Amino acid sequence: KMKVIQIYIKNVLKNFNYILYSEKTKEAIFFDPYNVEMGLNEAKKRGLRFKYLINTHHHFDHVKGNKAFLKLEDTIKLEMKDGDVFEFSETEKVVCKNTPGHTMDHQCFFLYNNDKLEGVIAGDTLFNAGVGNCKNGGDPETLYQTIRDIFYSLDDDVKIYPSHDYFLNNLEFAKTVDPENMIIEEYLKKVENSKQSGLFMITTIGEEKKYNPFFRVLNSDISFWNLGEKEEFIKLRNLRDNW
Repeated sequence: KMKVIQIYIKNVLKNFNYILYSEKTKEAIFFDPYNVEMGLNEAKKRGLRFKYLINTHHHFDHVKGNKAFLKLEDTIKLEMKDGDVFEFSETEKVVCKNTPGHTMDHQCFFLYNNDKLEGVIAGDTLFNAGVGNCKNGGDPETLYQTIRDIFYSLDDDVKIYPSHDYFLNNLEFAKTVDPENMIIEEYLKKVENSKQSGLFMITTIGEEKKYNPFFRVLNSDISFWNLGEKEEFIKLRNLRDNW
């Protein structure tokens, strides 16, 4: 089956890089390469062959390592359109979906093992306890539609692989708009504990629905300001931008 390797870059922007690989073919895709050297080390450890490059969007910190990656032997950039499917094997496939909002060219990649959706390479669309900003070529209303139509309806056990480690900060913000939500406190402790042990938590859609305010406003039982769903989402994004 396909497996995901998460690499923390330790840069100012707290980027994650992801390597997706097939246990069957040992071929690997590098998503949004920032540090190709770190990726190569991880690939070599597991006997993987770097072959494919995929970018979720055009921002510099997501394409910085493209040239270095494409200088490696037998590497190609995969250009996928909405609905395109890439297959490592009959049971391992990646489906591309357009997910505009953070930028209008943003795409996310849905990972299927044996036809079951197991995870999403989410780029800067969905973060742990947050969503992407719309300040550099994006649009909050479009992002609202993307989160509502593409992410909110996913099964609870689907894992999220975001491109930055903003978890702690996002939870702190969530607390300001959702102060009575005790689950936020619970996850603040979990994230702090995992950081101390040098690990990063991989969360699921089901978990995000419990504390991510941008998911919470899509729940018809929850309202922070008695506005409409879309208005609350856009207000949240604006508050987060200025927080």
